[in-house]
Amino acid sequence: MVYVMSRDQRVDDNFALLLAQREALERRLPLVVLFVLRERPGGRSREHFLFMLDGLEEVSRRLQELGIAWVLRQGSPSRTTLATLRELDAASVYLDFSPLRGARARAELLAREFEGSTHVVDAHNVIPAWEVSDKQEVAAHTMRSKVHKLLGRYLEAPPRIVRHPYSLADHLETLSFEQARDIVHGLPACGIRIAHPPGEKAARRHLQKFIDEKLEYYALLRNDVGRDFQSDLSPWLHLGHISSLRVALQVIEAVGRPPLLLERAKLAEHSGQPSAYDGMNALLEEMIVRKELSDNFCLHNPHYKSLQGAPEWGRQTLEAHREDPREFTYSLQEWEEARTHDRAWNAAQTQLRRVGKIHGYMRMYWAKKMLEWSRSPEEAVEMCVYLNDKYSVDGGDPNGYAGILWSIGGLHDHPWKERPVFGKIRYMSAEGIRRKYDLDSYCKRWLGS
Repeated sequence: MVYVMSRDQRVDDNFALLLAQREALERRLPLVVLFVLRERPGGRSREHFLFMLDGLEEVSRRLQELGIAWVLRQGSPSRTTLATLRELDAASVYLDFSPLRGARARAELLAREFEGSTHVVDAHNVIPAWEVSDKQEVAAHTMRSKVHKLLGRYLEAPPRIVRHPYSLADHLETLSFEQARDIVHGLPACGIRIAHPPGEKAARRHLQKFIDEKLEYYALLRNDVGRDFQSDLSPWLHLGHISSLRVALQVIEAVGRPPLLLERAKLAEHSGQPSAYDGMNALLEEMIVRKELSDNFCLHNPHYKSLQGAPEWGRQTLEAHREDPREFTYSLQEWEEARTHDRAWNAAQTQLRRVGKIHGYMRMYWAKKMLEWSRSPEEAVEMCVYLNDKYSVDGGDPNGYAGILWSIGGLHDHPWKERPVFGKIRYMSAEGIRRKYDLDSYCKRWLGS
């Protein structure tokens, strides 16, 4: 029995691993967890892969303690997986769900060519992507309504993995983590310093610290660019070091009352005062409704990395303003090196280059200004995707692709007042941010005085 770990790099709360073990126990078979280190980095950088490998090393130790075999190999994810399954004469294979093209291609190849049974399990979302909707949702409010109807069925703690009693008779060829790191050191580095340690244990510690220190202020202050009240859970959620379900369950338990999303399909508001209840509602809106809306988009729209993925009204309004004069235009090198005329944009890009993230509110501004000062909207999307995937710890993720198309193409949004270059795409300005928040302190933090 083989579980191919990819998007959900953890032992706890991992339904794909649980289902693989259940079948292995029923059939009295050994259980193997396979991870394939891909040959091509896909726009990602050395630092991202090293962060991932450190987390996987923790996973491998846990699995070995549980009597579950760990195999790490390098190659084409599809072909290396198929070859390993045949080498093991596997009865079944369980795969992590991802809406992105590469993962879906692997699942389709195995379903077509693998002699055993192939199962795809969504352990990443609280509600499986194919359960919540069978079409591309137009906006958060339609997604929220569907999440509300289904959420109660899925907010249950999964069982724990047990020690596996059946072991492999033969030794399997596997890369050591030292060998894997040697391979990864051959990839280009981007220079970021990731602030947080990887792995399940670190993710759990960080979640508890967030609950203890920031949850009551989260609804009120998370968008304040001059303060530090974001959850900062995205590196661990992106790699599946912690599940969205575990975060939701732990936050609900800490607050001690059901979230608004269970009671009605209404966008959560906050009281204007610190409140753990408001913080919980805001976090679940971001982590379940918005994040799972991104998976829905990438699942049902093959153009998730280009302007073609934007809604028709967004493409039409940008086309109508294609020839509008741009006050400034920049090359990719100028963007990447944060050499624009705009101090706020330069601060956001500098944060991205240093620590692999941008404050969530500034991330929208960052993308929208790339639309305003690029030669075309297509170029803006292309450069946003390139920079986000190269630097961001949570790059290469549906959340990032959907966020870029929300900012530039009007995805999951509606038409706004028409203006040059943007057309009817929602506009953002540094002055607007400054009226709400202490933008100058954000700029000073990342650019100095």
